Amino acid sequence: MRTSWADAVAAENAASGSSNINGPRGAPRPGRSSYMPPHLRNRPPALDPPAPSYSSPTSGNDRLGYSGPPSGLRSGGSRLDYGHQGYVGGGWSSRGGGRDIGREREVNPFGNNDVDNETEHAFDEQENTGINFDAYEDIPVETSGENVPPPVNTFAEIDLGEALNLNIRRCKYVKPTPVQRHAIPISLAGRDLMVSAQTGSGKTAAFCFPIISGIMRGKFAQPRGYRTVYPLALILSPTRELSMQIHEEAKKFSYQTGVKVVVAYGGAPISQQLRELERGVDILVATPGRLVDLLERAKVSLGMIRYLALDEADRMLDMGFEPQIRKIVEQMDMPPRGVRQTLLFSATFPKEIQRLASDFLSNYIFLAIGRVGSSTDLIVQRVEFVHESDKRSLLMDLLHAQKANGVHGKQADFGICGNKEGS
Repeated sequence: MRTSWADAVAAENAASGSSNINGPRGAPRPGRSSYMPPHLRNRPPALDPPAPSYSSPTSGNDRLGYSGPPSGLRSGGSRLDYGHQGYVGGGWSSRGGGRDIGREREVNPFGNNDVDNETEHAFDEQENTGINFDAYEDIPVETSGENVPPPVNTFAEIDLGEALNLNIRRCKYVKPTPVQRHAIPISLAGRDLMVSAQTGSGKTAAFCFPIISGIMRGKFAQPRGYRTVYPLALILSPTRELSMQIHEEAKKFSYQTGVKVVVAYGGAPISQQLRELERGVDILVATPGRLVDLLERAKVSLGMIRYLALDEADRMLDMGFEPQIRKIVEQMDMPPRGVRQTLLFSATFPKEIQRLASDFLSNYIFLAIGRVGSSTDLIVQRVEFVHESDKRSLLMDLLHAQKANGVHGKQADFGICGNKEGS
C-alpha cells in the first residue's frame, strides 16, 4: 500500500525519536523536533553557529539575516519584500517602490548640483556665472512675418510646464537670451521659424524648450513596430560633436519629464545606438548620414514627427549634406510642412539657406539676432601659431592657467589643429 509523503515524514520522525533512547551510537541521525529540508538531512552537525547571511525559515517573515536574493531568483512570486523601498538591482524604481518595466532608471544629469524643494528659491536669485546676461541687452533683434508673438523678459512668463521649469532652475537660467526671448514664444505658438543667430547665443535651449514642452502637453499615440521606433521630434546637426552637445543639454532639460532623448551619429558603433533606440525615443538628435542609414535599415520611421529642428543649417550645406537633408525631409515618410513644425537655425543667411527655408517652412517668421554671420561679442577668440612639436606643451600651459584661475576664470574650449585635412 502506498503511503503519503506526510505519513512517511511522521514515521521517520517517530523512528528517529525512539532510536535516541539507545544512545547516540545506534542512532542513524541526530534527533530533531522539526522538519528539516532533504538537502540538509545528511550533513554532519556543525560546531560553529550558522553564518548570519542565512537564517533557517521560521514563522512569519523573519528575514533579518538575509543578505539578498539567491543567484537564480527572479523578481516575482511571493518573495519580493526584501525590506527595501525600491529594489534597484532587479530593475525597481526608487520612486514609489514600483516596477519600471521597459525603462531604465533615469540618471540625474545634474550630479550633485541638483536642487530640492527647500533650495529652489535660492536659484531664483542666482544667475549662471558662465553667462553675462546684462551684455545681451544691447544685441539688435529684427523680426519679420505675419502676426509675430511678442517676446518675453523672464522664463516665469512662459508656461513650459512644472517639470521643465524646475530643470531650468537646475541649470541656473535666470534671464532668457535674445534668441530665447523671441524664439520660444514663436515656437510655442506653433509657428515655423527661421533664425539667423550668432554662435554662442543660446540656440540649443531656444528650440529644446518648446519641443519638450509640446511633447509633454501633447497626447501622441506612438505606434510600436517590431524593430522600428517612431520619434516625435528630430534635431539634425552637422557633426557628432554638436550632436553630443545637444544631446547632453536636452537630457538636462528633459530630466524627470518623461521625454526620452537619444542621439545617433556616425563614427561610432551603430549597435549601441540601436539598443538605445529600442528602449524608446521621443526626441532623436542625429547627423544626416547616420540618420539615412537608420532609415534605410527601417530602424527609424519619421511618420510621427511633429517637430523638426535643423541646427547650423549653413554648416550642413557647406559639408555637402543637402542631398541627405532633402532625402530625409522630402523623400521619406515625414509629414509635410504645415503638419509638422519646423525650426531652422543658421549663423549665416546665404541663398542656399533661403531656398532651403522656402522649401521646408510654411508661413514662417524670420528672426535675426545680432550681426548675421558673426560670433557673439561675448566669445573671446585668440589664434596662436604653434609649431607641431610645441602644441602639447602649449595646451598644458593653457589648462594649468585655466585651473589656476579657479572659479573666477571663464570656461574655455581649446581647438588646436593644422588644417581641414590634418585636424
